[in-house]
Amino acid sequence: MEHGSLADNLHHDSVLDWEKRFETAPGTTRGLACLHEECLEWALNCDIKPQNIVLDSNYEPKVVDFGLSKLLNRGGVDNSCFSIIRGTSGYMAPERIFHHPITSNVDVYRYGIILLELITGKIPNQTQFNDEKM
Repeated sequence: MEHGSLADNLHHDSVLDWEKRFETAPGTTRGLACLHEECLEWALNCDIKPQNIVLDSNYEPKVVDFGLSKLLNRGGVDNSCFSIIRGTSGYMAPERIFHHPITSNVDVYRYGIILLELITGKIPNQTQFNDEKM
C-alpha cells in the first residue's frame, strides 16, 4: 500500500498526526466488522497488530495478513483451541495464551491494544510501555 503499515507510520518513517490517527481507528473497526459480521463464513484474523494494518493513498486502513486466521461456520460454535501459543507478544488476547476457545473477542482485544498504541505512541511489549504512567 502507498503509505505502508500503521506500525511504520507510528514508529519508523513518520509519525501520523492526530487527525490521521483518529481517522485510522474507525476505518480499522469497519474492516474488522466486515470480517466478523459480513463474510459468508465467520472470519477471525487472530493477528491484528499495527504491522498488519496498511494505509492506502488516502490513509484508509486495510487489514492484511491472514496467516493465523480462522474461518468458522456462522451457525456453529467452534470450541477448538490451538495447541501452541501463536501470535505477537504484547498483542495476544488471554484466550490465545490460556488455550480458551477462539472467538471474535480475540480480534477485539487486540484492537484495544492498537488503540492504546495509537494514543500513546508506544509499542505494548516495550519496557517503557510497562514502566511509565500513562
